[in-house]
Amino acid sequence: MKKNGMNTNNLKPSNRSMTLQLLFSHGTLSRTDIADFLNITTAAVTMIVNEFLNEGLLLQREDFLPESQPRAGRRRAPLAVNYDWKYILAIDIHSYYINIALTNLRGDILIERPSLTPAGSDPRTLCSDIAKECIKMLWESSISTDKILGAGVTIIGPVNQDEGIALHPFRLFEQAIPIKQYFEEEFPFRTAVESNVCAYLLSELLYTNIAATAQNILMLKWGPGVGSAMAIRGQVYKGYNYQSTEIGHNQITEKNGKKCNCGRTGCLEPSISADAIVEFIQKNTISSPAGELARLMETIGAPSRRNLSQYLDGASDSCVLWSFLTTCAHALASVTNNAIHILAPDKLVLMGDLFEHDSITRLFTEQLYQINPMLPPDLCIKNQPFSDKKYIGATAIAVSQLLLPL
Repeated sequence: MKKNGMNTNNLKPSNRSMTLQLLFSHGTLSRTDIADFLNITTAAVTMIVNEFLNEGLLLQREDFLPESQPRAGRRRAPLAVNYDWKYILAIDIHSYYINIALTNLRGDILIERPSLTPAGSDPRTLCSDIAKECIKMLWESSISTDKILGAGVTIIGPVNQDEGIALHPFRLFEQAIPIKQYFEEEFPFRTAVESNVCAYLLSELLYTNIAATAQNILMLKWGPGVGSAMAIRGQVYKGYNYQSTEIGHNQITEKNGKKCNCGRTGCLEPSISADAIVEFIQKNTISSPAGELARLMETIGAPSRRNLSQYLDGASDSCVLWSFLTTCAHALASVTNNAIHILAPDKLVLMGDLFEHDSITRLFTEQLYQINPMLPPDLCIKNQPFSDKKYIGATAIAVSQLLLPL
């Protein structure tokens, strides 16, 4: 197909955005590569990237030039995003703690504050207190607010990302919270808001090339609760009232079920959450004071969310704990399989504290394939955008909402 010539007056804003998206997901690309992806002329690409190069948002990576490329004449070095062009205030709001940090555009942590504890104040005061701590962090580090692209805020529960409203922040507040409004009353820059699981899915789409081979993606998060999100045709999907997929709130029992944070009884999440596993260990150490878990407790300490990972590290050596985890994994696999039948994802992306343990990832996938042997063998993958970058979700939503619409 012949590409039509373009000038600066008819360059589509979507081509500017897509150029940046390609570079975020691929790392480095030449102008010709970008032109081929977007099906536009290299001249049009050059006009786009020159603006970004002048602003400092893009860099020409001379170190990526192949040795075989001729030295004579003008050489076109591959392009890459300058991840330190602007910084992002990354804020993760959970029911028991709040994390804040300063990251670059790729989620690398530049500064991090110790976790804050929600003090039971009203939502506006809570947001104001967090914002003041963020500004203090910048001031103490001599970082001008001009260097900040904006704030990315992730929070539990469904979110109206268009208006930045947390619709049902479970265990935190009973009412909806206009997060974006409250933070922008305090900050001299913009704020982007999204649910934590949707933000992590967005990071998968933004920072990896997964959308090239998987347009429909189901993300499953296990730990401390159970969350999920779906991308359809490479875009995070939300339905009625900004609801995303809710695997954790599938009802698995009608009677004698545990009370869920959503207010209902019998949801999957309270039966297999981190708290449920901690509770199981606690009860076992009481009922079997000379048992294997009691002996583990002597070394690790009383079970809690903070040290649960240490118990999970040795879970396969404990018949009692492994049996309980197998039951949990089977319940999660059953509900997930139902979702797979309905949503038909190309990939199932696994993330979260539980899936950080390879033994538990294997346990879950074994249970899933036992339930449904017809699933594609390469369906399940671990979360790619750098599991050690805990603010990657908050960074991704700030980049997507505040930068890519340029």
